Amino acid sequence: MNTKAVLAVVVSGIALYQASNWWERAFATHKSSELSPDGCFRIDVYEPFWVLPSLLHRTPHPDPTVRNALFMGWELPVFKRAYEVSTGAFLGDTVVYDEAYAYDIELWNVAAPAGRRAVKVDGFLLFDSDRCADEATLARLAVGLDQRQKAIRLLHETWEEEDRQRALQSNLNK
Repeated sequence: MNTKAVLAVVVSGIALYQASNWWERAFATHKSSELSPDGCFRIDVYEPFWVLPSLLHRTPHPDPTVRNALFMGWELPVFKRAYEVSTGAFLGDTVVYDEAYAYDIELWNVAAPAGRRAVKVDGFLLFDSDRCADEATLARLAVGLDQRQKAIRLLHETWEEEDRQRALQSNLNK
């Protein structure tokens, strides 16, 4: 194969990838918004315009040890942006990722140095800020997270009990 042709293919591929990173966000569609429990931050969810196949654009995963297949399809590609509610200041955004394979949880405060607040969505770090990071706010967020985890645990226990009841009923009907 001609060296110029190989070089042209490589340069075209790099240009396509760079262009895709731009058009994914530039022509994205707003899907929804969510406010933090304390009302300080807003997270907007966007559907990217068009994502290259995973052969050319790997689907990132929040856990770097997870490897995905080259020909894996995109089910729910999204990216998220964070803003401060009071000023409208842009705080950060995630990479384009497949929400179908993410953790599906917003953590409004994860381990951060004193006086800072780090926010993760679906396992990806969204932003780190000193806004709304006072001890009282962080304590309320911890209580809210604890209540949410208890509710999720109760829901799972209810599902498990329903499954046991169905299995028992199925065995009795045999």
